[in-house]
Amino acid sequence: MRKKPWFYLFVLGLSVLLTLYTRLTMAVSPEEFHLFPDAPFWTFLEALLVVYLLDRLHARATRRGQASGRAGYYFGLLWQGTLLFIGLLQLLQAALVLSGIGRGDYGGWYPVVRGLSSDVFLYLLTGSIYLPFLYQQHAGQVRLELERLEKEAARAKLQVLQQHVDPHFLFNNLNILAALIEPDNEAAHAYVVHLAEVYRYPVRTREQEVVPVTEELAFARDYCHLLRCRFGAAYQFEQDLQATPAQLQSQLMPPGVLQELLTNAVKHNLASRAQPLCIWLRVRPTELEVQNERRPRPSPRPRPAAAGPAYRRG
Repeated sequence: MRKKPWFYLFVLGLSVLLTLYTRLTMAVSPEEFHLFPDAPFWTFLEALLVVYLLDRLHARATRRGQASGRAGYYFGLLWQGTLLFIGLLQLLQAALVLSGIGRGDYGGWYPVVRGLSSDVFLYLLTGSIYLPFLYQQHAGQVRLELERLEKEAARAKLQVLQQHVDPHFLFNNLNILAALIEPDNEAAHAYVVHLAEVYRYPVRTREQEVVPVTEELAFARDYCHLLRCRFGAAYQFEQDLQATPAQLQSQLMPPGVLQELLTNAVKHNLASRAQPLCIWLRVRPTELEVQNERRPRPSPRPRPAAAGPAYRRG
């Protein structure tokens, strides 16, 4: 997450206030109050480390499809970051001791406990203030994603309307045709069944803006079967699933998007039995990609202008 300058000024101001508060609680009289000039700077660096850790943990959860807007998710981030924050500070302190810069003798257990408590307090305070910013960012991304899905759904609906054939009439008659096919003609029967499913899908999802990825993948398998029957071995369709069934069921997408992507891959790329084109459908927890080698079809030659008599002005 890219931060604006005011955010760093806010963290710096918070670090100064926290440093002053710490020194005031330790001093029982004005004579005992000592504020080291570099103390706010080190507190500022520790606060930035807190922000960095929370950003990294949130980014990892987002890549794995585990991010959510629930309070339990953000409490989990906060406590995971506590362990990482304390561990990193201890490693840094050990490195300073080994390099001869730091001091290894803490004078008993109390200074150690006091230092750890101070670090935990700094982390929890900074993290608790930063998490609402992180939540707003996540909510904004979700809103943008929903707006994008709504636009894609509207575009897909428009394409369906432009190519409208009464699907109810069509797939009902396809089912009748499947029943009339000879029982031993399995290839023809399978083709009709897949074709009926391809037309049933837009009818079932017509009023839905988004559907689970599992349903879209099932539709893509039916559609790929039709393409295999049409083009034979010229186009090969492979699927690479890198997500669990639960993740596929929880992720949503506009219906009909995969059909458009697969159609474009076939429409705009050359392939033959001798040189087949492999089209990969890769599915990750938060991404879906259709990939193929680029073999652009040659542009059609423009038709020559019709020859006609030349007219002259007299």
